Amino acid sequence: MKSMTGFGRATTGAADWDASIDISSVNRKGLEISCALPRDWQGAELQISRKVKEFFTRGKVYVGVKFNIKKTSQSAIFDIESLKSAMQKIKSGCEALGVEFKPTIETLLEVSRELQEESAPSDWKEYWDKIEPSLTEALNSINSMRETEGESLKADFESRLNLLKNFVSQIRENSKNTVLLYRDALLARLKTLGLELDLTDERVLKEISIFADKCDICEEITRLESHISQFFTCLSSSENNGRKMDFICQEMGREINTIASKANNLALSKIAIEFKNELERIREQVQNVE
Repeated sequence: MKSMTGFGRATTGAADWDASIDISSVNRKGLEISCALPRDWQGAELQISRKVKEFFTRGKVYVGVKFNIKKTSQSAIFDIESLKSAMQKIKSGCEALGVEFKPTIETLLEVSRELQEESAPSDWKEYWDKIEPSLTEALNSINSMRETEGESLKADFESRLNLLKNFVSQIRENSKNTVLLYRDALLARLKTLGLELDLTDERVLKEISIFADKCDICEEITRLESHISQFFTCLSSSENNGRKMDFICQEMGREINTIASKANNLALSKIAIEFKNELERIREQVQNVE
């Protein structure tokens, strides 16, 4: 089991360049990938997305790539011709706009910096074979973090599912006396009204029979036990079962709501409320499971 939340980072480089890759993810119903890339690296987004899909099936995944060409102190000083050309263009622009042209050393340094950035190699394909292993490293890093968190979630789920199993056992036990309690309450009300009826009276038997049919929750209990068992199976599976676990939670919610609506028993109602509270905590956690 893996969480959809995680973070991974990797760096790489050579004598004349370096790069860093940050990957983060949060929960989403589907898979959503967004990339923040250098200006001239937009063509790499498809390759990055393909790689991410090897590791993710759900979640919002952010991939940030920083790429830097290492500049030498000599590059700005000795590229005199480019600097002259750029300054001449700036001068012409100032004259055309009627602005006084008074370049300073700061102006020269800023123009030189811009020229270096423009002349830096920007073909991502040239570096992709060197960047891709680091992308894989970052993805493995975030995957490891997601698996670690997934193990914590699994332990939490197991603990809460055992509570649900205990609640179901209590529901089964308390439901046994529901019809008897109703019969005694019915006879007590009749007696209060001065109507002494025998238990063998057809009208009493019919009323009790109708109530017994309406409050029968055997099927709901059986389905709840089945759903809990299926949830445990998901926890032990190597597949990504987040969606399936969410669906099972929805089904358990339906069954416990039915039980609560049928319960004409205060003890059952209290247990149903406790079950629903615990189930809601599980559903919240399931939203983080891939």
